[in-house]
Amino acid sequence: ASPRLSYEENCEIYGKCARPHGHGHNYHLEITVKGTIDPRTGMLVDLAQLQSAIDDHVVEPFDHTFLNKDIPYFEEVVPTAENIAVHIRDLLQAPIAALGASLYKVKLIESPNNSAEVYAAVPQSSERPQATPEFAMV
Repeated sequence: ASPRLSYEENCEIYGKCARPHGHGHNYHLEITVKGTIDPRTGMLVDLAQLQSAIDDHVVEPFDHTFLNKDIPYFEEVVPTAENIAVHIRDLLQAPIAALGASLYKVKLIESPNNSAEVYAAVPQSSERPQATPEFAMV
């Protein structure tokens, strides 16, 4: 729910997702990377290192949290699947680059019928990441 809207407005827009005490999801996250396959290893990126980066920057900070209150980014940004995917994209670009690959796509699956996909762009400046309009599959 948006802190800038009334409870009634939030309920009209977000339905049960506007509950003041929150609600939960068990998200499924798919990360796609791109780059050049290393001829020595046959790998684009070490998948164990990639998983470790995802765990460190996304899973550990987000798991079992109230996103609106526990993740500073979502104090002002509504944690829709689209905005969560955008934030994950922004969090993972640098760690994946440090592994020698490039982030290509973040797909956040909220339910069997709802998901959001965002594609990586040119890395943003050091300013606080901002949610931007993205294409989403719903």
